[in-house]
Amino acid sequence: MRVRDLLGKIDQIAPFSLAEEWDNIGLMVGDLGAEVRRVAVALDPTAHAVAKAAEAGCEVLLCHHPLLFHPIKKLDLNAGVGRVVREAIKRDVAILAAHTNWDKAGVNAELARLLGLRGTEPLDTGSGLGLFGKLPEPVVLEEFLEQVKEAWGLTRIDAYAPPAGFVSKVALCGGAGGSLWPAARAQRADLYLTADMKYHELMDANDAGLPVAVADHGEMERASLPELARRLEELTAEDGVEVLLLDTWGLCVPIRI
Repeated sequence: MRVRDLLGKIDQIAPFSLAEEWDNIGLMVGDLGAEVRRVAVALDPTAHAVAKAAEAGCEVLLCHHPLLFHPIKKLDLNAGVGRVVREAIKRDVAILAAHTNWDKAGVNAELARLLGLRGTEPLDTGSGLGLFGKLPEPVVLEEFLEQVKEAWGLTRIDAYAPPAGFVSKVALCGGAGGSLWPAARAQRADLYLTADMKYHELMDANDAGLPVAVADHGEMERASLPELARRLEELTAEDGVEVLLLDTWGLCVPIRI
């Protein structure tokens, strides 16, 4: 299998056509014709992740977040994106990204599955981002938040809601979904789960009567990566490609006090 063939497999899992117009997906750095025998899956394309992938014998690093996102005016090979590019070229590791296409095809569905939500539907029908669904039975909010932490592997979750309330209908959006709170309210959700919500978005949501719980962006999305790795391995197994899931948070583990 070549890198270009691997991109075709990824397209089957998370169609590139689903990505938002502003997004950057697919090949970030590398040779489309290079041979692939082992693929590493990670959340972020850091120099640390590239090194770990190379040490594990991987020719490709597939990340959720894109390496190249904003226009680049200079490339300092000792810092930031430049350092990652240098590391990738030096170690002969291609970097690929499946961002908003995986959000729509996998992140939210996997987060919902881990919570046991039933009858899920898109939260924002225009973009296809987010999901909402129902729990098998109502759960006290505090108890449900503990279930969320365990299911998603979170170190913490901040709730802006009455602690004694019950949760039945849940809306969620993996990553930065603050702008979608009106859609969650329109669906009469008992709770909206997301990350990176701005202060005034929280104020407006609560003022409108919508309980909100905010998780760490990376931790929330990282919960979907085992499923991405599993699907990719399923599609590439007959080609002799091995898929590894990397925990690359070693240099920036969230510390909760």
